This record gives sequence, structure tokens and C-alpha cells, in this order.
Amino acid sequence: MTEDAEDIVVRAVGEEDLQPVARLWVEMRLEEAGITDRRVSASDLGSIYGLAARRLREPGRVLLIAYLGRRPVGFYSGRIRGPVGSGLDLYVTAGARRRGVGRRLVEAALAGYRERGADRFVGALRGSQACRPFWARIWTAHPSRLLSTREAGGVEWRTRSIVPVVADPDGGAQIGQGQPAGQSNSK
Repeated sequence: MTEDAEDIVVRAVGEEDLQPVARLWVEMRLEEAGITDRRVSASDLGSIYGLAARRLREPGRVLLIAYLGRRPVGFYSGRIRGPVGSGLDLYVTAGARRRGVGRRLVEAALAGYRERGADRFVGALRGSQACRPFWARIWTAHPSRLLSTREAGGVEWRTRSIVPVVADPDGGAQIGQGQPAGQSNSK
């Protein structure tokens, strides 16, 4: 049996998802540290499980999990403050990458931000150049306007408008929305 994009289920994290989210979070941290040959231990899970449980209960928090079939394969953590949605963590297991899991997580988060009144999204580009094509595809599928870029602690932060683009009758974006002429469409 093969798994494809139809088998991806993304949903808001519930109590029953805390253990899988904690495991994914630890895997992400180990991968960020360059440790790929170590299995997740019970002691690793304890503090991260507590963090996930706290975040689940925080108002304004967006915590999503992705399953491929019955296997937890990714998560998204973010928050919303006023009109701004912020992406804090996005992780997909190595074996589930390039199957649409990350895209589905981000699309669900963007939809959630919009439903809750956000008109902007702030996300971090950590040191990896590998994430840039992913974000370029996201912003091509969801046209938006880059509002600002800043760097702090080696992390590049970009703020984008997430107000839907409305085309004018001549085929261009209306003034003040979407992608201004000549601007790149990458995160």
C-alpha cells in the first residue's frame, strides 16, 4: 500500500496528540543540532511534552499535527496576536518530506490565521537554504506581498500580507494587495 497526498490529515492538536507532537518536536531539535543517529528517549520527551501541553492551552496559539496514514509525520506551532499570525516551528519527518505535508500544515495555519482576523504573517527563515524553495512555492500558491524583512540572531524574519489578492479587470493585483510589480514572491 502506498501513501500519497490524499492520506495526509492535518488537524488541530488535541490531548491525544500531545505525545506524538512531543516526539516530533524532539526529533526536530535533534535534527537542528545535527544529531541524526540518536533515538528519542523518555527523558527527552518529558520537558517537550510539558511545553506542548502548555502551548495547547495558551490563547492565541496555533498547534497543528499532520498524519500520513496513521503515522504522525509533522507539526506546526504558531500564534496569533492581534492582526499578526506568527510561525514559530514547522517540522516534517525526513521520510515524509516532499509529499505535501509541510504545505498542508502551512495552508491550514494560514487559513486559521485569516479566520481569526490576521492580515499579516511573520515567519522565520533559519540558517538552512533548503527551505527557501519550499516557501517560494507556498507564496506562489498563496500570492502575498512582502511587507518587511529583518535579521536577528542569525535568523531572517519576513512579514507578509496574507490578505487574499484581488485581481483588477486588467489582470493585475489591486493596489495595496498581493504582489507589487517587480517584487520577488519568496518567503
